[in-house]
This record gives sequence, C-alpha cells and structure tokens, in this order.
Amino acid sequence: MSDRGRFVLVMALTASLAMAGCASGSKVRMSSAKMCQAHGGAYNASTKACTTTAQTRTAKQICEQQTGYYDEAAEICEFNP
Repeated sequence: MSDRGRFVLVMALTASLAMAGCASGSKVRMSSAKMCQAHGGAYNASTKACTTTAQTRTAKQICEQQTGYYDEAAEICEFNP
C-alpha cells in the first residue's frame, strides 16, 4: 500500500470514528506510541516521532492492530471505548 493509500485509509478511519463518536457522545483516544506501533513503526518519545518501514497491510490488519473490530462487508473499523 502506498503512503497516499495509507493516508487515505487512516483519514477514512478517523472520519468514521469521529462520526461514531458524535452519534454516541463518546471519544476514542489513542496514544501516539500505540498509533505508531499499529502502523508498524517504532515510537521515540524524546523526539515525538514515529519511524516506519514500507510494508503492505490490509485494512483489517491495521484495524485489529489498534484493538478494533473490522467489518469486511461494510469496510469499517469499529472501536469500543
């Protein structure tokens, strides 16, 4: 998956979470380190930077790495706060 494809996927997941949060009134919060690790990176707290390697992962893999449930039919990642 290209960097642009990964960016689009992350933005779509973020938008889905935002809409779900508006509907239920709850927020989903994730640490920078966890977000970085979910994308196959290593987080450096002193520089506040995530170092990643180029690798292809499915939307389901990314979702599950962030402790979400991926609905393949709807192509949506769901989080339970």
